[in-house]
Amino acid sequence: MEEIIKEISGNAVIPLLNVSKNGPKRMEVFHINCCELEDYNDIDIRDSEKYRSMFTELKEMTGPCLYYFEITSDNLTSEIISKIKDYSSTENSKSIPAIKSKIQESKILYVGKVKRHFWGRLIQHLGYYKVDRTQGLQLFHWSKELNLNMKLTVLEFEPEMINLMEVLENELAKQLKPILGKHK
Repeated sequence: MEEIIKEISGNAVIPLLNVSKNGPKRMEVFHINCCELEDYNDIDIRDSEKYRSMFTELKEMTGPCLYYFEITSDNLTSEIISKIKDYSSTENSKSIPAIKSKIQESKILYVGKVKRHFWGRLIQHLGYYKVDRTQGLQLFHWSKELNLNMKLTVLEFEPEMINLMEVLENELAKQLKPILGKHK
């Protein structure tokens, strides 16, 4: 059993060493003006003229990804949290990541990870996914009145990093201190 544990550990270290040496496989940055989010609940946002090129790029990112939403507008953490709480208290609200218990001013809204196909997760965060229980930022439903602008940074990694993404997500969240999400 000890030899098996050593082998598993050795195999886990190799992809991390590769990332520490070479960085992520690919990085893309997108800007989202939440005032411009239209109702794509009955129309596929991937086919919209406004977002087609972004989703085309994102569909090329098939591997595990780490991502974060950075607030580029002058919004305060308190007004963002207030809007989220107002939305969450409505009858038809969809699930939103947890608000941090210790609220501090931050320009990072959320840090997350996916094992593959980030574009599908983005649809959830924008608020267009049909299953209400699936957690996401639900930006379409609460952010427009705030004139919220964000920069979305997506980092894609090699496939062998798939089971190590949680480690990177937790460490990045410790550094960035996002407003939303549970990170250990």
